[in-house]
Amino acid sequence: MSLKERFWNRFTGKDTDMTPVGSTTTYGVMALMKKCGYERPAADTDPVAMTELALAGPAYAGFEWVKAMGWDITAISEVMGCTLGTPKIDLQYFIKAHPYAESIDGLSFPKDFAKRGRFPAYKEHFRLLKEKVGDKMVIFGESEGAFTCAANLVGTEQYMKWCMKEPQKVEKVLEVTKEAAIAAADFAFENGADYYVFAEPTSGPALLSPRIYKKFVLPVEQEIFKRIKGPGVLHVCANTDPIIELMCDTGAVGISIEEKADMKKAVELAHKKGVKVFGNVSTAVTLFQGTPEQAYEESRQALENGTDFLCPGCGIAPNSPLENLLQLKKARDDYFGA
Repeated sequence: MSLKERFWNRFTGKDTDMTPVGSTTTYGVMALMKKCGYERPAADTDPVAMTELALAGPAYAGFEWVKAMGWDITAISEVMGCTLGTPKIDLQYFIKAHPYAESIDGLSFPKDFAKRGRFPAYKEHFRLLKEKVGDKMVIFGESEGAFTCAANLVGTEQYMKWCMKEPQKVEKVLEVTKEAAIAAADFAFENGADYYVFAEPTSGPALLSPRIYKKFVLPVEQEIFKRIKGPGVLHVCANTDPIIELMCDTGAVGISIEEKADMKKAVELAHKKGVKVFGNVSTAVTLFQGTPEQAYEESRQALENGTDFLCPGCGIAPNSPLENLLQLKKARDDYFGA
């Protein structure tokens, strides 16, 4: 069974020989940069460098599918006016200023977004990836989701206050960022993505109650996943146990969860709704600071708990040791006797 068949069979509910292993989040890891010879910040903007670092995941870490669209989740926010901090080899782009912190007057999503920011580089990057990957592996795109983009534009603290006191402003911003998210995903599908991930760290239970999630986030995500031109996956950070069912109700084909969430329970709830689960090896602790033995054991535990796709639970820290990343595939191969 080819890597693409293995992934796609699992993604669509068909039989597969073993659980696919890879990353459905960012993997801008310095050890991979050294292996492939391309580093950030060039790999954040240059299509060739971006492509080679993307391919380093399968080549050197044992990943069985490949990421497109860079190593952060700020691209939509950037073309909508957010000022970004300068990336370094071990630091991704980050939001430095919020253009609509004082007023949302004039908020809009540029129709020519594909000609702005990093999207022209992404277009060439997709072409290079498709040329090199062919039909061997699945390619996915990723960006911030509508709610996280809204918080980037306004400021997270301000946006959280609006959720409680000025709901009309929340909805007005989301109406714009919803269209932006759909446009970004469709851009990816039109350029060769097989599926698309919306990363929504700002919508997790660490910041939002399930009640607020259901009121503001769920309806927007339902419309997004209904309208985009291909299958989507939803990633939410932190302990998502309180909102797993809501995440599964968004229309996403899959959900991606951290180690803080209960994988066994998530799989049970998700499978009842026909949703796949990605995760959930700890990135902040195990893959970054732990030993290879700890990474192996946590990977095996995720498999025993029923994960559909064995993955890091979030974006991988830049200084994570390559030996730790390799434990995912080793644990998977041992688990299935490969």
